[in-house]
Amino acid sequence: MTRSAVGPLAGVRVLDFCHFLAGPYAALALADLGADVVKVEDPGHPDEARRVGPCFDGDESVYFRSLNWAKRSIGIHLATPEGRAVALDLVAGADVVLDNFRPGVMAKLGLDHDPLAAVNPRIVTVSLSGFGATGPAAARPGYDYTIQALAGVMSLTGEPGGPPGKAGISYVDHSGGLAAALAVCAALVERGRTGVGRHVDVALFDVQVSMLTYLAAWQMNGGFVAGRTPHGSHPSIVPAQTFAAADGHLSIFVGNDPMWARFVAALDDHRVMNRAWVTSAGRYEYRTAVIACLQGILAQRPVAEWVDRLTAAGVPCAPVNGVAEALVEPQVAARGLVAEVDGYRCVRGPLPTAAPAPVNGAPRLGQHTDEILAEAGYGPERRRALLDGGVTAAPDLDHSQACH
Repeated sequence: MTRSAVGPLAGVRVLDFCHFLAGPYAALALADLGADVVKVEDPGHPDEARRVGPCFDGDESVYFRSLNWAKRSIGIHLATPEGRAVALDLVAGADVVLDNFRPGVMAKLGLDHDPLAAVNPRIVTVSLSGFGATGPAAARPGYDYTIQALAGVMSLTGEPGGPPGKAGISYVDHSGGLAAALAVCAALVERGRTGVGRHVDVALFDVQVSMLTYLAAWQMNGGFVAGRTPHGSHPSIVPAQTFAAADGHLSIFVGNDPMWARFVAALDDHRVMNRAWVTSAGRYEYRTAVIACLQGILAQRPVAEWVDRLTAAGVPCAPVNGVAEALVEPQVAARGLVAEVDGYRCVRGPLPTAAPAPVNGAPRLGQHTDEILAEAGYGPERRRALLDGGVTAAPDLDHSQACH
């Protein structure tokens, strides 16, 4: 019997052939929206995230659990003919197959789109890789770190005169995962019109180049060469950056002239009341003087006082939080951004208001093998034969040191 679910993707079954971060995050977003996500792992080559430290909850990697809650797991030895036959039987009852292997791996396993569509013409397949299935870089391995470098982002990160920097989170992987989830949803809508599935080739590099947006437009159409800016400042909007206050740092973004007027009033300091700075063009022209003046003023009071004062004036600002501080922001609780499943706390997917919070944590490898095969029509004797023959796998644990 299939499990019941709620949410906009309730009734959609996704076979998740993914590992590490980008693909599992795509599948997590779909699971958080109500899809029945079945994580398919080969016990001989399980998701390496199961072994990633430094923190473990008992024998389970906290890294892995953060990306795989609300999923079920089946263990299948995919390289064997019998394992491939089991996978194809699962495809017959599925809506989506999602993978983030290098191009060619799913074809080598006999699980690329054409053989799957022969079993289920309605199947949607989405492959997420570093560079996609075409072009001179298709066969290259692509990871968040290297794509941040190749796509120009590292050249923009860090202080001028310093080394290039990496973004603080793996945003190439996360944004690529969101693009893959979007591709799934778009292809399902198309299938609703045509009755036929399709394959979508998603690349982390494509997504990152797309996210260059205005910087790419300035470069291609205006010859503007972007570079690292001090204190994370915006290349053309002044002031839009971080500032040091008396006890920490805060981020301020003054996006237009009326906002500047409110900002000046909130500061209540004659030093910033310069008529040459009342327009965005003037502030850009005199950027150095504007920033120096503001820094002198903002350094005199604590972060919380400035945040209260500027927020009351309608000026966008925020303390520069650490992760711990971010997670206890009142908005986190109000929006239900943190859930607790099986005694484990996790942040929700990107659309937490679209579906209820999850009730199941990350699965052990093969935890749901028996029930998933039963749903596919396999009787008890057949299920036992597959397990005893080593074609499928029951739960196993990854024994690792706990995080202290």
